[in-house]
Amino acid sequence: MKIKNKLYTVLVCFLILILLAGLGAFKPKIANGKSDSSGTESEAKSTTDTGTKKIKKIGGISSRMPENSALVFFGSTFGLKLTNYKGYKNFDEALLALRSGETDAVWACDVSADYLLKINEDLAKVDAEISADIQKTEDARFSFGMALKKDSGETLRDKINGAISDMKTDGTLAGLISKYIENAEYYETEQGKEARFYPDKMRNNGKDGTITIGITGAVPPIELLDEDMEPYGFCVAFMDEIGARIGKKVKFLYIENETAFTSLMSGRVDLIFSYGTGRITTEYKQNFIMTDGYYEMGRYDLISLRSTQ
Repeated sequence: MKIKNKLYTVLVCFLILILLAGLGAFKPKIANGKSDSSGTESEAKSTTDTGTKKIKKIGGISSRMPENSALVFFGSTFGLKLTNYKGYKNFDEALLALRSGETDAVWACDVSADYLLKINEDLAKVDAEISADIQKTEDARFSFGMALKKDSGETLRDKINGAISDMKTDGTLAGLISKYIENAEYYETEQGKEARFYPDKMRNNGKDGTITIGITGAVPPIELLDEDMEPYGFCVAFMDEIGARIGKKVKFLYIENETAFTSLMSGRVDLIFSYGTGRITTEYKQNFIMTDGYYEMGRYDLISLRSTQ
């Protein structure tokens, strides 16, 4: 009798195990689209947030960094084995390449990635879990500041730093960031376009000369350009305030990001509006100086097409 009962117990346990296996109780756990199974981890790290498209080719805004160097840098940054990298003049061209299949993803600073996702419903941010350890930090990677020519720009740099410090203290900078960066998508609507802050709205009543600001449009919404390459938004409102505080008139000039420093060194512009002030810029510090930062960047992000599946 006891043997018979044991057989029944074993049979019941076996049936329960079969049932649990059918329900997926023993499948690898999934978190954020990433499998805990070591056999599928490398595949998960190469996919978008939808888990359907491997990333091998990426694009971004052209800069002084050669494309072969950018391939290595961003492959290391995102923890991906990339086969191709291509630089583009602006985000319009980069996103066109993404939509045509020329690239699998486009990199952007976090502030730009967030902005682009708000105004483009077909885009998605790639799962942040694929990023290499260098990105997994709570500290800001760098701050955006203004680049000036060394030796000739110290006086202007010091005046701008004083104005930035005062704007941080009195809350003016925080207000401009909230209005023109954190809520920048409003100014892309038909209603919002009427409220854009263009250069013709600047006070420009300074009596201590004019400074020419080089704008590339490489870091929206910190600097935005319309279809006529006219700047608007944060960069204009911010420099209007700076100009008023240091007694300078302000003029903007569109320059390409790839040759921005050529324009600076030749004297075509007095400063470049958006450039990182962190440790990654030390290679070129012998050629230019930086103002204090006015906006922090935490990480680089990858943008891909949203899955329709």
